[in-house]
Amino acid sequence: DLKKFGSSKSEGLYTKIVTDENRHDYKELLHYLETDEIPLIVCRFDLSNWTLLTTKRVLSMNSENMRMMNLAELVYSNLDMPGERASGSKTLADFTKIILRDVNNKTFTLTIEKGYPFGGFLQVLTSIQCYFPKGR
Repeated sequence: DLKKFGSSKSEGLYTKIVTDENRHDYKELLHYLETDEIPLIVCRFDLSNWTLLTTKRVLSMNSENMRMMNLAELVYSNLDMPGERASGSKTLADFTKIILRDVNNKTFTLTIEKGYPFGGFLQVLTSIQCYFPKGR
């Protein structure tokens, strides 16, 4: 649902829709992709702290490790309220943390650029869950 992301001014300094024109800017991230996978949205703070949403997965690198989740297995995405409170964030405009959970109850937290990029990224992740109905 990239139309919602783009139309809501969700791009920021670090967060961009990946296009043919800017794809070369992210070549160091694209080698993680499978051959039939297309990059959609990236939030890259630096080479060791980034999140990439593709047509198949969410990939996220931080200083500790690389994490990935198949979109078909994503059952929950929401803001990480305990994490936000712990870091002192008080309003939606300051939030940067999204928590994801998959069908196997594996969770991890994404850090996204605050403001419109955060809201847009969360909105896209939430809408993606509708495309992959999960058996309960």
